[in-house]
Amino acid sequence: APLLRCDGDGDDDDDDSKRIVVVTSGLSPLMMSYARPSHRDALSSGDGTWDDAIRPRMDQCLEAHVSAENAPLSTRIEKFDRIGFPGGPFAEAAPDFHMYGLAKMFGDAYMKIVARDYPTVKVASVDPGLVYTDLILRMPKYRGKE
Repeated sequence: APLLRCDGDGDDDDDDSKRIVVVTSGLSPLMMSYARPSHRDALSSGDGTWDDAIRPRMDQCLEAHVSAENAPLSTRIEKFDRIGFPGGPFAEAAPDFHMYGLAKMFGDAYMKIVARDYPTVKVASVDPGLVYTDLILRMPKYRGKE
């Protein structure tokens, strides 16, 4: 399971010092909206655990990705459709965004569980908007921007 570590003076009574800020993406809710309803329910409710709600679904996506890595794009799209994590328009037009969105979706789902399990920790999720990373700069529309 993921490891959370609080740095500080060790004073567990200082609730105001415990914070987690997650840098997310607008692709997270988008990927969630494309997911099969049973996946959406398990990931958005915050009722599950890492081991029963997130890990098995993330493993399915990783397996689909790895097994189709050198296959035609249509095979990859089919594999993700079959497991209930289609990428909508991103599956074909921007496959890297599909994987990125899924990663953000799983991260956001985990933060809901963390917020539930550690009620004294303040959990915030922020979306900085479009950031010109190499993922973006590979797209023809954004080449040459900084």
